[in-house]
Amino acid sequence: MAVFIALLRAVNLGGTGKLPMAELKAACAEAGLRDVATYIASGNLVFRSDKSAAAASRLITDLLRDRFALAKNHAFIRTPDRLAEVVAGNPFAAAAGDRPNLLMVSFLEAAPLPGAAAALAAYGGPERLHLAGEHLYIDYAQGVARSKLTPAFLDKALGVRATARNWNTANKLLAMARALGD
Repeated sequence: MAVFIALLRAVNLGGTGKLPMAELKAACAEAGLRDVATYIASGNLVFRSDKSAAAASRLITDLLRDRFALAKNHAFIRTPDRLAEVVAGNPFAAAAGDRPNLLMVSFLEAAPLPGAAAALAAYGGPERLHLAGEHLYIDYAQGVARSKLTPAFLDKALGVRATARNWNTANKLLAMARALGD
């Protein structure tokens, strides 16, 4: 069985997409996923499955819609190897040591549209951005709360949906997935 990491979009943020992790974990286990573990309340799962990544994403997205009435939420799936590449490819890793909560990785559901890099470059805010395939690294040096770099702007600029995790969460999920793979 393969190990996967699922990153759920728009779960338990600002009072929307409320989803108790214990209930999600139980629903995933009932649906056939194995060794399901969650990490913090923002919708992070690590599990084993004999399904493909695409099938696991559909299964979780369908659960969110059908069982929890969260029709606008989606599951973005990564393998431990892919997440390890994302962690290793961080161009802002030096900044992560002092302020890992201000360093984010946005996980895209697919490759961004042509012109996405130019749209991001035109933003002109204080954040440092680096688009690498299906991942966008963002260094919120002045803080996330004050940023005008909103999820709606990113969705439009990238042309695909995304969900972001801070550097601590990305590394913790990788450690959990590696432990499950042993």
